[in-house]
Amino acid sequence: MTLVPPRASLELPVELKEKIERVAKERNEEPATLLACAIDSLLDIEEAQLGEVRRRDGIDGDKCYTNEEAFTKLESFRPSRRTSSPT
Repeated sequence: MTLVPPRASLELPVELKEKIERVAKERNEEPATLLACAIDSLLDIEEAQLGEVRRRDGIDGDKCYTNEEAFTKLESFRPSRRTSSPT
C-alpha cells in the first residue's frame, strides 16, 4: 500500500490560476509541482531576509516581523545612495 502525502488546497484568483496552468504547461510540469516549487523558493528568500534582519539587528529568533517591517529594516542597512552636494 502506497501512502499519499497530505495535501492542502488554495483559493486563487482565476487570473493567477490560469497563469500557473500556462507556465506549468510550457515547462511540461503539473501545476501543483510548479506552485510548490514557487512557494518553496519564495519562503527560502523570506527566511533569508528575516535571518539577515535578525543578524544585523542582534534580535533573538523569537521576534516576528511583518514583510513591511523586514523590508524597512533591510533598507536601513543599505548605505545611502545620496551624494553630498558640492558647496
